[in-house]
Amino acid sequence: MKKPSRRLSRRTFLAMGTGIAAGLALAPRFVLAQDATAAATPAATEAALPPAPAAGPIDLKTAGGMDALVAAAKKEGALNVVALPDDWADYKDIKGTFFPRYGLQISDLNPDGSSGDEISAIKANAGNTGPQNPDVIDVGFIWGDQSKAAGLLQPYKVATWDTIPDALKDADGFYYGDYYGTMSFEVNSDVVKNVPQDWSDLLKPEYKGMIGMAGDPTSAAQAVYSVWAAALANGGSLDDPMPGLQFFKQVAAAGNLNGAVAQAGLVAKGEIPIGFQRAVQP
Repeated sequence: MKKPSRRLSRRTFLAMGTGIAAGLALAPRFVLAQDATAAATPAATEAALPPAPAAGPIDLKTAGGMDALVAAAKKEGALNVVALPDDWADYKDIKGTFFPRYGLQISDLNPDGSSGDEISAIKANAGNTGPQNPDVIDVGFIWGDQSKAAGLLQPYKVATWDTIPDALKDADGFYYGDYYGTMSFEVNSDVVKNVPQDWSDLLKPEYKGMIGMAGDPTSAAQAVYSVWAAALANGGSLDDPMPGLQFFKQVAAAGNLNGAVAQAGLVAKGEIPIGFQRAVQP
């Protein structure tokens, strides 16, 4: 695999494989502001910790700590999460432990949605205090600055904020990286006996209709990373993803690219036996 371009900043490189959390999953309607007006309404802040000072975000270390945060969450009694599938990043066990521990109800919105779907849900439900409005989001790192610029997020610094590398967080507390993933081929070997070993193998006729991406690269972080990985393997860089796009155009022209979204379940069933997956690390 070729080295990325020297023009690439460390922050951009790390962003390729990092997921971010906007806020913290213990502070419903406090961590994530749908927009500037929704965040200021009494309904949106009823169970929140003390309001953020005008000079900056709320810092858990100076806002009562975990005890105050847990009390605020229990007072509200519910948390709206979005696009946290059970088979991703150990979310099934995390949700199964977290909600009973704190006595919270869960609204698990669109578990198989993309990062773009999460952002759309915030915009579509601006001002809505019901369960369809996400309290927290987990999106690809590249959506952090965009969401901040659009006024979709409320700044919040977790207790361990100072331990997070500067390259993996917003200086003002609007988002932070909480895990990374190493890209790999995901192959159902019960269906595909001759497992592809390199990107060029994916152009072989034997894989006709077998290859799927994890959504649209314009909205799904994992699909973006697949294009970037293909670019790095075909003479491109993170600043020049065009070789990756051209490669997938070749895969499609060969008839090998399946138009359906390659979710883990479809790979397991053999319906789309070859996909691209991030091996997630905390």
